[in-house]
Amino acid sequence: AMPGRRPRRPAGRDAGPSGDKKSSKDAAMNLDEGARARFEALRAWRADVAREHQLPAYVIFHDATLATMAREKPTSLQALSGVSGVGAKKLEAYGPSIVALMRK
Repeated sequence: AMPGRRPRRPAGRDAGPSGDKKSSKDAAMNLDEGARARFEALRAWRADVAREHQLPAYVIFHDATLATMAREKPTSLQALSGVSGVGAKKLEAYGPSIVALMRK
């Protein structure tokens, strides 16, 4: 593992040590200034998409997924496809928008 980076935990039903749902504040922890700005931009984008499709925001992507995107800054669909929580359908539906956002 690289110094300063926590090893990835396998995706699953890990809701943190206290068992409660992770809040957006928790998801944004451990993000540097640039990543935090990307996280907030992703959340704003997600809110717009959710409103447009009349869906709850978490259906688009969970905060933890947005935080990973913000941290890893995927600037290609291939890179984005490696993010946990991004499946083929979401990659096709939202990938180009997210990649464009990450390139700003």
